[in-house]
Amino acid sequence: MTGRQPPGVGEDGSSDTGLVVRRWSQLLAFDLLVVAAASVVAVTMGRLPAVGTWVAFTLLYVFWLRRRMPRSPGHGLSGVLAGLGYVILVLGAGYAAPRVYLDSRGEEGTATVVDRSATRTRDGGEEYTCTVTLPGGDTRELQAAGDTCERLEPVLDDRVPVVYDPAHVVLPMAGTKRQLGTEKSVLPCGAGLLLVVTGAGHALLRTAAARRRRPG
Repeated sequence: MTGRQPPGVGEDGSSDTGLVVRRWSQLLAFDLLVVAAASVVAVTMGRLPAVGTWVAFTLLYVFWLRRRMPRSPGHGLSGVLAGLGYVILVLGAGYAAPRVYLDSRGEEGTATVVDRSATRTRDGGEEYTCTVTLPGGDTRELQAAGDTCERLEPVLDDRVPVVYDPAHVVLPMAGTKRQLGTEKSVLPCGAGLLLVVTGAGHALLRTAAARRRRPG
């Protein structure tokens, strides 16, 4: 009497190629869903809700990798590549989402600095944040602008070029649209997705090779 085989492994130890293809295709689709959903949350609701969304998706991702993926030849390395790719993909999406949004829907203008504050970091340095008045008269904090804020002085009514969202869905960023670096910001997402695809390809190639070696 034989014991129960792992998912995707037949009674003779062979792997079900069709199941391997389906499960990895589903995982790739899940990766794209995570990027889309988490990016929307990051843009519309802010960082903390986005982190919560990513944590929930990550738990599902880990469950899927450990319990639902076929134990096909090469699944160990494929799982490592997929896990690493997922982390890079998620972090890249969080970094790129506000830049892509501002590049596509934001406007350029000049803002006036009205406040600046500094907080002590763990390594003993200081991290600066500043609040600006946008061209429409609204006051918002600049995001990802530590170096810029360090050089600005509210008492001097310093002015700074910004890219801002008139609908105030996301916080403004210092600089121009060209300086947002939108093209470069999406590169980590591409690298992460490439790692997941590489993991899938490795599993499929190893499974196909194992089937070819099976005695007829």
